[in-house]
Amino acid sequence: MKSLICGASMAALVLALAAVAQTNAAADDPASVEVVMKKLFAGKTSPNNTLKAAAKAPSPDWAKVKEASDAFSKYAPDLGKNDAPKGDKASWDKLCKALADSASSLKDSVDKKDVDGFKAVAKTIGSSCKDCHDAHRPE
Repeated sequence: MKSLICGASMAALVLALAAVAQTNAAADDPASVEVVMKKLFAGKTSPNNTLKAAAKAPSPDWAKVKEASDAFSKYAPDLGKNDAPKGDKASWDKLCKALADSASSLKDSVDKKDVDGFKAVAKTIGSSCKDCHDAHRPE
């Protein structure tokens, strides 16, 4: 009876460890292009639209801008870890790096509450869509 309980316990432990390993592997996977686009750019309350609105205000709502910045910091680097949906890999890598760099600059300007720096990087992010979509967005 003891050996049966011991065997069942070992089997449960092995299954639990396998589940944890699978969860950790999934957490290390980059977000897909579709997920990044939805998380950063889709909808009226998207981080990108939050940045656009805040950049028009004389004084940004730093709490909202920080939330948007955090989303960009989390998801923008994942974009370049994916293959280009369409078009040249070198172009894709360059444009994805530019977005990730902009996300880093955004974080810096938000942390410093630098209004001019924030507005400049928000404009850069907002104007990056067309170039990337023209070259890499599938039909």
